[in-house]
Amino acid sequence: VVRTIRENLRRDSEVFVVEMGAKRVGDIKEICEIVHPTDAIITSIGPQHLNTFGSLQNVTKTKFELADAVKQNGGITLANLESEGIKSRKDTRGDITFFGQDTKYFAENIFCGESGTTFDLNLDGVKFTVNTRLLGHHSVSDILAAAAMAHILGVGEDDIKFAIGSLKPTEHRLELKSGVNGSLLIDDAYNSNPEGCLEAVRVLGSFAGRKKVI
Repeated sequence: VVRTIRENLRRDSEVFVVEMGAKRVGDIKEICEIVHPTDAIITSIGPQHLNTFGSLQNVTKTKFELADAVKQNGGITLANLESEGIKSRKDTRGDITFFGQDTKYFAENIFCGESGTTFDLNLDGVKFTVNTRLLGHHSVSDILAAAAMAHILGVGEDDIKFAIGSLKPTEHRLELKSGVNGSLLIDDAYNSNPEGCLEAVRVLGSFAGRKKVI
């Protein structure tokens, strides 16, 4: 993060997006003290890196270090209400704007197939249909988060639709490949947690008219 700021950030840059990973309590707080984030997105909270965190409670505490920093800077934090670890904080964090069902930022009419995913975006009263080559409900959730933040920052509908349509799958993460004899391979071999593994199975299940093998 420091090298990117010192070597690549330009004076005419309008938005600097920083991914904040963590393996221990305090990791995100440390990055926030370098970056001073003005806005943030918390996508999910799950059982990750428990060998270093020690508990899911510590994971949750660490993820919300980001929201604490943004609150101090007077910015907006978007958080995924469909993640159980985030939903538990809904009634205690009035400083957070939530996205997902029953909020003003949500996706609906989701269809996942061999050509990708199509769904309707609802961004605080603005509704339009988008298409992406990415697969999986978590991809829809991530796109919704990015689109909601873009909308808040004043990005227009056409630019949001173009960006979503231009997204490419990451290698070995629900990557669709052609197999032998007209078969398809969903390559999700990078790494996973229980939630991610189940999502891969759901994606496989959504492909109609094919014999399915795990």
